[in-house]
Amino acid sequence: MIKHIYLVRHGETIFNKQVKIQGSGMDSPLTSLGEEQAKKLLERFKTNNFNCDLVFSSPIGRALQTAGIITSYMEKNVIQDDLLKEINCGDVEGDFVSSIDPQKLEKLRTSPDEKYPGGECVEDVILRAKQFLEKLESYNDKSVLIISHGNFIRCFIAAATQMPSMLSMRIFIDNTSLSYLYYFYSYYRLITLNDISHLSPIPLKTL
Repeated sequence: MIKHIYLVRHGETIFNKQVKIQGSGMDSPLTSLGEEQAKKLLERFKTNNFNCDLVFSSPIGRALQTAGIITSYMEKNVIQDDLLKEINCGDVEGDFVSSIDPQKLEKLRTSPDEKYPGGECVEDVILRAKQFLEKLESYNDKSVLIISHGNFIRCFIAAATQMPSMLSMRIFIDNTSLSYLYYFYSYYRLITLNDISHLSPIPLKTL
């Protein structure tokens, strides 16, 4: 049974900076700031002698790029898994957020069963997260580090804690933030959420 689950979102990407829709269908590399964010998390891990039994990552480039930086000292194989991909944003992948119909955008960000045109909804991603949790049950290791994406991470937290899907949509996950879940009897407790103490100064959220 996996007792300790650590979740990290990838560093800032070009699409993040441009405020474009970035799901599982399109990718953009880390910006110089994104690389620096990952290096700061790496230093935090090294300073605290952090290690884990298993490392999983989304196979999408931005997540793998982040994983390569933050695990460079661990001597661990990074296991790629399609279940850890970001939400599929379908037809609007690569579009500027400002170009999407405001009423549609509001539904996408407030209704867990509202699908992106040609893509997924939050409920779909929560289902994927549950499937990945079931996969973890086959491992006898104690700790796992997962590098993924903002929407997937909050959906994973919802799946692991049995949080209502609507509540999960009110969580924000920053670039290279660290979240931590601990298995307690028959369920996971959320101990740490969106910890960005390795980033200085603390970024002000403007979106």
